[in-house]
Amino acid sequence: MKTMSFLVWIFPIIYMLHDFEEIIMAEVWGSRYHDEINICFPKNQPFGLNYVHTCQTPSFASGVYIFFTIYTIISFFSVFFQNYILWIGAFIPIILHFVIIHILICLKFKHYVPGLLTSVIFLIPSLLCIIEARQLLPYSSFTWILASISGTILSMFMMKFLHRLLKTISLQLKRYRSTE
Repeated sequence: MKTMSFLVWIFPIIYMLHDFEEIIMAEVWGSRYHDEINICFPKNQPFGLNYVHTCQTPSFASGVYIFFTIYTIISFFSVFFQNYILWIGAFIPIILHFVIIHILICLKFKHYVPGLLTSVIFLIPSLLCIIEARQLLPYSSFTWILASISGTILSMFMMKFLHRLLKTISLQLKRYRSTE
């Protein structure tokens, strides 16, 4: 685990393995806990549920595909150009996502939340990747902090946009299913 190339490619793998859990569980979880979700999250429901009322797996998988593509492109260009600032700005928010979105929301919700299992499993390896990268890269603490904050803010906007896009994707898929 001594090369940045290895560490960089761990990121999209961790992201995808984590999101497989979400893809598999989000729709059935939304159905099972529909009433509890409405009570616990009256405005900002997880997995875009407040836009589609039931999380549809194809719509959710479309969103995952978009993010996976972005993260893969970031990883490729980080390795190709040996510039890892975008990678830092993309990976740190995923680690924060594990803690804030899955672990803390699970404590608030008092039930399983899709993605919790892989968040717990991948939190320590992700932190170890960042610690190793911190030792390998010549970037200052200021650069790390700036990349992390910028990436987190950008990720929040992208997630908000994506959740709105899920509504459009859901409607398009519903229309496609109904059309002969």
